[in-house]
Amino acid sequence: MKTKNYNYKSIYKPLKVVDESTDIKKIWQLRQSEYGKYYPAMNDAANDAYDDYSCILYTEDETGGITSTGRLVIDGVLGLPADEIVKHEINLLRKKRGTVAEPSRFAISDAARGILPTYLRTYYQLARENAINSLIFITRDKNIGFYRRALGANLICKDVGYNYGTDYKFSLLEWEIKANDPIYSQD
Repeated sequence: MKTKNYNYKSIYKPLKVVDESTDIKKIWQLRQSEYGKYYPAMNDAANDAYDDYSCILYTEDETGGITSTGRLVIDGVLGLPADEIVKHEINLLRKKRGTVAEPSRFAISDAARGILPTYLRTYYQLARENAINSLIFITRDKNIGFYRRALGANLICKDVGYNYGTDYKFSLLEWEIKANDPIYSQD
């Protein structure tokens, strides 16, 4: 695995960063297991090209079982995963904000419930440490209010036109990092 060379001084515990010693197949298994519960038609939660250009985070239990995972993909040669769905909107953000990144491949088991704020704080710090101006999220439209309240996120597109094999609508949101310094810059 040739992971992107990120600066990461502020990885909040209990999160860990995938490295050469991590059994990445366990992370892929958790992705597939958790995604299968919510998105039955999604069968590609294992390795994809973006994993090689991501900072992949995870938590594990006392026995080494993976309990949660998520990754941060910095815009680069491959672009971002969301480009496959809403490239026009992301291109506009690139022009407006500069460096954009996308947190994706969240999988949180019941054993790790409540860990999302730790991921968000860590993504915020990774963005600051790596000169990322904006983070984008594709999320179910029912989560728009949460991201607006918790992150001050901007709604970019109410319906991205893709449903991941479900009956849900998905939206594109942007988290402008500098606009949220007071909330997430505290250690």
